[in-house]
Amino acid sequence: MLKKKKKDIKIKKQESSLQEFIERPIASDEEIEEFEEKIDEAIDDSIEEEEEEDREEAIEEGLNEIYQDENGDIVDVGQLDIKKKRGFIFMFFSFIFLLGIMAGVGYGAYYYIFHTGLDVTAVDFEIMGKEKVLAGEEFFYTVKLKNLSNAPLQNMRVELKYPDNFVFLDSSPMATQKNNMWNLKSLMARGSEEIKIKGQIIGQVDESSIIHGTLFYVPQNFSSEFKKDTSFIAEIKGVGLDFVFDYPSTVLVGEENEIILSLEQLEESYINNFNLEINELENLEILDIKLEKKDDESEELTEEIKIEKLKDNIWNINSVGEEKQNIVIVYKINEKIDDKINLLLRFFNEIIVEEDENKLYFYEENISQEVMNSDLNLTIIINGSKSDQAVNFGDTLNYSISYTNKGESTMKDLVIMAVLESNFLKRSTLEDENSGQEKGNTIIWSKMEIPQLAELNPDEEGVIDFSIEVSDFKESDLGKDFEIKNYSQYSMGEVDGEIEVNEDNKSNTIVNKINSDLSLKEEIRYFNEDNIPVGTGPLPPKVGEETSFKAYWTINNNLHELGEVSVEAVLPEGVTWNGKERMSVGTISYDEQNRKIVWNIGRLPITVYRADSEFSISITPREDDRNKIMVLSSGAIVQAIDKETEATISKTTKTQTTKLEDDEISKDLNSGVVE
Repeated sequence: MLKKKKKDIKIKKQESSLQEFIERPIASDEEIEEFEEKIDEAIDDSIEEEEEEDREEAIEEGLNEIYQDENGDIVDVGQLDIKKKRGFIFMFFSFIFLLGIMAGVGYGAYYYIFHTGLDVTAVDFEIMGKEKVLAGEEFFYTVKLKNLSNAPLQNMRVELKYPDNFVFLDSSPMATQKNNMWNLKSLMARGSEEIKIKGQIIGQVDESSIIHGTLFYVPQNFSSEFKKDTSFIAEIKGVGLDFVFDYPSTVLVGEENEIILSLEQLEESYINNFNLEINELENLEILDIKLEKKDDESEELTEEIKIEKLKDNIWNINSVGEEKQNIVIVYKINEKIDDKINLLLRFFNEIIVEEDENKLYFYEENISQEVMNSDLNLTIIINGSKSDQAVNFGDTLNYSISYTNKGESTMKDLVIMAVLESNFLKRSTLEDENSGQEKGNTIIWSKMEIPQLAELNPDEEGVIDFSIEVSDFKESDLGKDFEIKNYSQYSMGEVDGEIEVNEDNKSNTIVNKINSDLSLKEEIRYFNEDNIPVGTGPLPPKVGEETSFKAYWTINNNLHELGEVSVEAVLPEGVTWNGKERMSVGTISYDEQNRKIVWNIGRLPITVYRADSEFSISITPREDDRNKIMVLSSGAIVQAIDKETEATISKTTKTQTTKLEDDEISKDLNSGVVE
């Protein structure tokens, strides 16, 4: 911009005429000086105005640059967005964000280093096998190794510690030493290796077996040895043998006593050769262990168990088969030390481990018996057994009381009493050939009823037989003690009151627990209880025409929880399964090949006191069925395990025919005879 200066100003005087000059006075020096000052002021004002205009123009150009957008347009400052100042919270979260970025970068570096082949610990080492096995069953442990890194592994060694009840049989590859150590060659990067160990576990039901494994290895370019551990647990689900013991609860000093072991293999079994060990007691003498004799026919069909004595208290039992066989253990108590004696019977297989014998016990039974020291051997037997047993409502109990004088002198005026402690015996059903005197819950025999009791000579013996029925279940019985306690006792001389009971004048005691009141009702109907037809076709049935019926099964149970509940029935020839089944619990299936209907319920708690099912069947009579009553069901069978008594309950229904005995409406329409 061009700026004017005072030194640049020149005054140009104009020429005037003389007349003008004469008419106007000449200015003095002061006036000229004042005039020049005013001229200078005017020039200064002009310069300031021009400079102010230049400043405003510069400011305007600067503001235009600030408030213009990228397209050169003026921004509307009336709608400016005001940005707040960023404070502490912004700075805090910014810091957290930066930490996250740094962590991600760190993890990426870690993953790159350790998951792309540089992690020397990236080795898979595990043991696999069957989680549940039977005692004696052969199975495999499989040891698996896998190198997940990119570095080869060297100086590899696998060491296993087997369970105490494990029997080693074989391995592939063969062990380097002691059947539990393998020195392996190097394992290449990403390579794998496998070791298989064949063996058995022998132990008791539900016993756990833990195998431990350790892997040692040195990665390539490392001098240090690394180690990894693993383990695997297997459980014994069964022994494959069924053991049932029968023995008296009381034994007499000096007399031979017996324990009867019923033994048989179950459907899946791997043990048929084992040892029996009986604990040694100073007053116990094992006289013999032998096989109970069977009739000639059964001996031809069944291979007998072989029994061999190995030591004073150990016997070998061999060749156990699928057929049940009884082993009799004969023993004697020589003196009475305590009121009770405990016999521990243990069954085991024996193996040699590093020249030491190792007994693998898989079953044991602890038998506790009362010891009596009496001259009169008194024994009570119920339904052929001296042991506790479960009974059902309505069963008949057959009693035998055997007595023998084991003393050296004659016993005179003997009185023998049977004590039957229960609220569930039907006294009116008592049958006694000797007509004993009934008194409360006892029956008493003296010389008046049995003359032999007047004088019983040494080694003389006798038997008292009688029977009584278990009463039927009533709902009013709920809450009572459902068992019958039975024993016998004796005295010598006249008895006015009760006989004092002690361990030396008492027989063995038998407790009969009463099974739950399980019942099954089977009905085959053409009309249901509401008089609605549920069958089709002619009634009575006609030759060549199909008639269908509805079968109903009803289970009732009140006292004990039941397990393994099932109902089965086999359809007679000429009866067809039509399906259309319905059930409140469980499932129904039909085996066409065996013509068997199975209602499988399983567990039945006491809260489920009733269960129902139904299905359809049909017949199409043939000519040879004319004028006959056809059988629709030969009877259904219900079976269950009583959880309280541990006994098997089995009930069977009656035969059902075309007469439809349970269908009241059909009786007036149907004779049941095929037309």
